[in-house]
Amino acid sequence: MRSFTTRPLRTGAIAFAGLSLLAAGQGNAWAARADAAPLTELRVSLVRLGLPVPSGRALAEGAERLADAAERERTRFPVAGEFNWGQDGARFGASRSGRSHEGQDVFARTATPLLAVTDGVVLERGDDGGRGNYVAIFDPSARRTYVYLHMLHPSKVKARERVRAGEWVGGVGCTGSCFGDHLHFEIHRGRTLYGPAEDPLPRLRRWAELAGLSPTLPPGES
Repeated sequence: MRSFTTRPLRTGAIAFAGLSLLAAGQGNAWAARADAAPLTELRVSLVRLGLPVPSGRALAEGAERLADAAERERTRFPVAGEFNWGQDGARFGASRSGRSHEGQDVFARTATPLLAVTDGVVLERGDDGGRGNYVAIFDPSARRTYVYLHMLHPSKVKARERVRAGEWVGGVGCTGSCFGDHLHFEIHRGRTLYGPAEDPLPRLRRWAELAGLSPTLPPGES
């Protein structure tokens, strides 16, 4: 008769399994909280089960991995192709004829697909003067509105339509007040295109990092 031996589970594996179960039970919002509360909850649960309790560092690292996985699942980088960040004038806050640039320009080739960065609701779309073809998507969980300007063609998504992260919303172009094909991307607080604007670059860099992307488009090729 063949005999079988069992190997003890490593503490780290148990911890990661525990974190996964807690995250699955409480949703992505919990998984994104790499703070003390869920870690304490996990320690208490492991003690009650009579399982070994790993160090705080191991738990924190596991929580961070789960948070990254959850964020990767619910967000997308908006440009599905080669891109670059442009020059200083492409940055948030750059001077533009007496006003401040309220977005970050992401340069890419004509017609490069543009994707919804999160699940959300389309607030409006249009072809307003300087904006060119544009679409605005509100993310209720983050209470932020994401705005895409200068698209090649009018977006096919409609106001009040729900979109999913990664869904196609348009293509890179240069309509409206524009120089060189690019996505002008804005983030506004609240359910409006006119709320306080935030610098999109930190989030764009984060979404690119999660997707394993880097700016590889040579300057001048958009």
